[in-house]
Amino acid sequence: MTQHTRNFSFKVLTINTHKGFTAFNKRFILPELRDAVRTVGADIVCLQEVMGAHEVHPLHIENWPDTTHYEYLADTMWSDFAYGRNAVYPEGHHGNAVLSRYPIEHYENRDVSVGGSEKRGVLYCRITPPMLNRPIHVMCVHLGLRESHRQAQLTMLAGWVNALPESEPVLVAGALNDWRLRAGPPCRGAGVAERFRR
Repeated sequence: MTQHTRNFSFKVLTINTHKGFTAFNKRFILPELRDAVRTVGADIVCLQEVMGAHEVHPLHIENWPDTTHYEYLADTMWSDFAYGRNAVYPEGHHGNAVLSRYPIEHYENRDVSVGGSEKRGVLYCRITPPMLNRPIHVMCVHLGLRESHRQAQLTMLAGWVNALPESEPVLVAGALNDWRLRAGPPCRGAGVAERFRR
């Protein structure tokens, strides 16, 4: 790792937006959520369960934005954003999104659904900060609720991370749903360390 890479740091936020609603869909809080996200001032924001489109909610919710939720959250703070659709239903769709102050050079959504009931995905973004001599590989994840599903999804994720150039930084952020704290070994096997544990 070069000295130039070692001195580069950036702030990351990850949040499950729950499609802009509080628990049990009691109240629409996307405007408050946007204010809170902006207050953090993160350089890269990884969002899960962000609404891409919905045909019915705008008819009944007064402050529903005219744009997608990820564009609404990005507004003027994050110049680049990417969206990966995970769940599609008759009224619309939702998925993962990445907001970035740095250019997103490439992105793709990878389906990691196991079984048919939970649609899950990993949104991969190659982000190129101008002050860094290499890209940052960002994987915004939303893993399954079942342990067996998460383990299969972590195996896929580890394979993708291991296929990336070893000299380039990787960020994995999102809703791992890892209540039993079993994601560590597969992540460490791919060279991914948990920052909040350091």
